[in-house]
Amino acid sequence: MKKLGLVTVVFVFLLFTSNGIQAQTTQTKLNPVCLANTEQFTITSKYVASENYIIQVGLPSGYSSSQKSYPVLYVTDGDALFGMARGMAIEGWMRLGNDIKDIIVVGIGYGQGMDVLLKKRARDLSPSKDTILAMGKQYPNAGGADNFLKFIQYELFPVVNKNYRINQDSVAIFGHSFGGLFAAYILFKQPELFKGYIISSPPVIWNNKSLLKLEAEYFSNHKELNKIVYLSIGSLENWDNNNFINLLNELSQNIQAHNYKGLKLVTRIFEGETHPSVTSAALSNGLRTLFKP
Repeated sequence: MKKLGLVTVVFVFLLFTSNGIQAQTTQTKLNPVCLANTEQFTITSKYVASENYIIQVGLPSGYSSSQKSYPVLYVTDGDALFGMARGMAIEGWMRLGNDIKDIIVVGIGYGQGMDVLLKKRARDLSPSKDTILAMGKQYPNAGGADNFLKFIQYELFPVVNKNYRINQDSVAIFGHSFGGLFAAYILFKQPELFKGYIISSPPVIWNNKSLLKLEAEYFSNHKELNKIVYLSIGSLENWDNNNFINLLNELSQNIQAHNYKGLKLVTRIFEGETHPSVTSAALSNGLRTLFKP
């Protein structure tokens, strides 16, 4: 009886261990994740050295069952920021809480990973080279903003406007860091392209403060700027004895002093936020400013 009991114990042990081994070696079939109400396509640009831009479009949940037109937010650095922008604006708590209107989100990216993004964004989002700053010398390919802007205006806009129902009176752009510099550049170079601007942490110091000069030049010829602008930065972006923050405040003060007709400007310094972390705070508050129901 003892021998039989031992055999039984060994059999039960082998049964459980063999099942465990089988469970460990059986691979679960993994399905690719698809974002609901999201589409993606590629545009090859003739303005930016045959660059293949990956365009991602997030649509409101009721888009397919309606015939109305929607506001749209264009997002630079789409590889890094489209997911966050889409989540906040379309499926996040802000939309569920009716903090913002239903909008369409369009991300502009490269689809080649973060290393490529960091290199190509410097080319596309900076209006000029900067040979003065140490930071500028890291980006010898900088200065392609005009070509990238042509891509947006003449290649991207026509495709989006043709394939989606866009409210042309409510078109906005969101950019952070170099993307913020790019958005601010458009504001004073071709402001008619967008109604709303979410400008996050722009390096105003870039190329000997050329953004301050551009705003002054614009004011010398224009007294009206019928736009909504959300301008922000993190309090921990205190590099160079707070020069980064001080220059953004100088830009904001100059704009306010010029008292542009029709302009709504909101400027905010987010306490406790760093250069990377402030993106979500800037976007959240910018969305509520631009797309309030």
